[in-house]
Amino acid sequence: MPASFVYGQVALDFQLDGKPAKAVFKYKYYQDSKTVEYIEVQYSDPRLKSMIEDDPQMQNKVNDYVMKQLANRNKGLS
Repeated sequence: MPASFVYGQVALDFQLDGKPAKAVFKYKYYQDSKTVEYIEVQYSDPRLKSMIEDDPQMQNKVNDYVMKQLANRNKGLS
């Protein structure tokens, strides 16, 4: 029986006060339900963690980006 999910990782670059910052999201993607479960997030700057985790709109933007990347990656595989 094939796995019901796949592991993935995406790194996003940000600028905080003119300096580079990065967030790395590790996740499980469930293709049947087209959902993402984030299993670990690493931030290069603690301010970035607050900026993302305390803002539902920012969380939605990150999730939309991840879903778009998954859709592009999976084109032609089905």
